[in-house]
Amino acid sequence: HLPIVCLVLSGQICVVSSLCSSKLENSLFDDLIGMMLKLKGSGHGGQGNTSTQKNTPAFTAYRNSIQSLSSNAIVKFDKLWTNTMNAYDVTTGVFTAPLPGLYHFSAVVMSEEGKTLFLHLWHNDTKTAGSYTRGDGYKTGTFDVVLTLQKGDRIYIRCKGGHDSQNIFSNGDNYSTFSGHLLVK
Repeated sequence: HLPIVCLVLSGQICVVSSLCSSKLENSLFDDLIGMMLKLKGSGHGGQGNTSTQKNTPAFTAYRNSIQSLSSNAIVKFDKLWTNTMNAYDVTTGVFTAPLPGLYHFSAVVMSEEGKTLFLHLWHNDTKTAGSYTRGDGYKTGTFDVVLTLQKGDRIYIRCKGGHDSQNIFSNGDNYSTFSGHLLVK
């Protein structure tokens, strides 16, 4: 067993035992050192450049209460943990892309106990991924998509048409969340 030294971006070093050859170990180590030097040279300093972070669209919104949905209603994640560039609007439940690029979006939505919940993630006026939960107990549906957006494109989660009286469940444990961020310009 040969130890592999892993450099973590926070500056911590850990040693992991492995059955790797010394040639592979050296190659991995060289790759890690190269990545660290690139990050350091880019001004990130291992912690990220705060001016770059402020100019990169990213949000995480959540609900800590139940939302009753009528047919085609938009889910409003009405609390925020992160909202750089103010691209997510808690009053409408809509993320509006401030920059063009490749974005990643994810969400977790919880149904009320024993109730059906049928939702879709929308890109402007186009339905993309769907989530359907049904059965006993509380159920969680998820979304995890990567989309190419133009400036001004809108992303939101909406109740399926023809399905009234659905509820998003959440409480102080924040079971229902919605996040997105720019991957690449």
